[in-house]
Amino acid sequence: MKIVLVLGCLVVCTPAARAQDQVLGLLALPEVFGDGPCDRFSPKEVPLYEIPDGAVVGVARVTKSWTFQGNGGCEGLEVTVSLRGLAAERPLPTREYAYEEPGAVVLETRGRWFRLHLATRSAWVLASKRDEFHSLESLLTEGRLTYLTSDWNRQLADNPGRGERAARVPANVAQPAVRVLSSRRDHGQLWLQVEVMSHSSCDDISEPKLMDRGWVRAHSRSGQPVVWFSSRGC
Repeated sequence: MKIVLVLGCLVVCTPAARAQDQVLGLLALPEVFGDGPCDRFSPKEVPLYEIPDGAVVGVARVTKSWTFQGNGGCEGLEVTVSLRGLAAERPLPTREYAYEEPGAVVLETRGRWFRLHLATRSAWVLASKRDEFHSLESLLTEGRLTYLTSDWNRQLADNPGRGERAARVPANVAQPAVRVLSSRRDHGQLWLQVEVMSHSSCDDISEPKLMDRGWVRAHSRSGQPVVWFSSRGC
């Protein structure tokens, strides 16, 4: 199965990007991705708005449907964004919230309105009853294979927002495996309580050892998640 996705730059990649933009979670859009891998669905266009209840500035739509293979697999679904004033369509940036189940990247929420990261800007969608929002907290605290990303500043705090210190993690361990224990907000900043482990169960079947425990800021200065997960398991 093959889906054309954009997995780089999770926040708006233009000089005009808002400084406070942070990845808040992923929005499932079955109108353009179906209800699961290789779902035989009838796609619908998803309107994109300048602001909630404002003018429509574009649509997200399927520009190439699944090609189903004889062995039961599928490939080739392409979802693009067409924006007013731009001749070229671009892929809808996504990340997977489960195995081969992509979601649009959410930067802001207002009730059932969600501001999405697009290739050159952002725009709002009004979620339908079928669309499901997966918050960053839920994505990282549901027993997934989580790890600290390269955006981590390699510091931990004993309490959210107080006294960060260098983590007891070897310098050659770039993206250490972690267990996310809980989340908390401090002055509007999301913090995650983590246990930093010696290795992932995917890399070694032996029991991982605890290297350090503490709190990390959930986002880097650029708005990127500091903790992420493997949507496809090992």
